[in-house]
Amino acid sequence: MSMDISLIKHGSEGELKLDGFIDASNANEVENVLMDIADQFDSLVFDMEKLEYVSSAGLKAFKKVYVKLRSKGGSAYAKNVQKAIMEVLEVTGFSRLFKFI
Repeated sequence: MSMDISLIKHGSEGELKLDGFIDASNANEVENVLMDIADQFDSLVFDMEKLEYVSSAGLKAFKKVYVKLRSKGGSAYAKNVQKAIMEVLEVTGFSRLFKFI
């Protein structure tokens, strides 16, 4: 997996530091890890400072996590989003999934 995910716990909220990229080669694995983590928390903060690339397969993983969090009344937050990643989120409409902090 060309993605490193570090988890920091803040009570019922988790913070995920994403480092690397998410594409078709690793999206299923990343999705499984994110969904397992989403089971443990009401809300998640995605620190995207070191996220280099996200493909449509990666966006699908973010959407599944968002749906899971929303079903529990939680939220998905994003911070330190690189310009190129923000452009992808905005163009695809996926920026609506996150509250930006």
